[in-house]
Amino acid sequence: MTAFDSWKFLHILMFVFWIGTDLGVYLSARKSTDPKLSFETRYLLLHMALRIELLPRTMWKAALPLGVMLSESLGLIHIGTGGLIATWIFSLIWWGMSMYGAYHYDKPIGHKVAAATNVVTGIVGVGLILIAGMSLVGNGPIDAAATWLSWKIGLYGLINLMVIVMIKIFDPLGMAFGRLAVEGSTPEIEGIISGVMDKSTAIIWATYSTIALVAFIATTKIV
Repeated sequence: MTAFDSWKFLHILMFVFWIGTDLGVYLSARKSTDPKLSFETRYLLLHMALRIELLPRTMWKAALPLGVMLSESLGLIHIGTGGLIATWIFSLIWWGMSMYGAYHYDKPIGHKVAAATNVVTGIVGVGLILIAGMSLVGNGPIDAAATWLSWKIGLYGLINLMVIVMIKIFDPLGMAFGRLAVEGSTPEIEGIISGVMDKSTAIIWATYSTIALVAFIATTKIV
């Protein structure tokens, strides 16, 4: 098996574990909004969702260096050894920030790191969209003939921005569960909790669909 085959295999696993495990996160979080369940059960479901989410969060970050390794192997980009090392270092730092913020979601430091991670994620998203757009018109670092790769990179950049929106929509959920623990179930609190899930559903499924589209483009090279 060649090095290219190894990176390709890891890239495929990345897509599988990204969408597959994130669906478990969504279903667990959605069930936690059921007011018929006890608070302890609802909290456990939400806590499980946030812990399971560490895996798709890892796959999402891994998509960047794995994609770069494949593209370099195919000769579609040329960033050299230094560029590859820099990509891996950046990705590991980005992943580390994301994991720390997610793992300590119930602490002030976790909120601060998560906010900083969102800024980095936004920069990555916008940057990749710009790189993809420039490459599509022949002024970027991606091989002009590999339009499929530019589309793939641009959509991955868009996914990063969609995830930020998703995180922002979910923000009130933690505070609502905190109130639920102290005040008990009230129509106002339940309305906030169910409202968050209802609002998040559209962006979550849109993100899943975009991830699937990226995988389809990478497989078929249809564009």
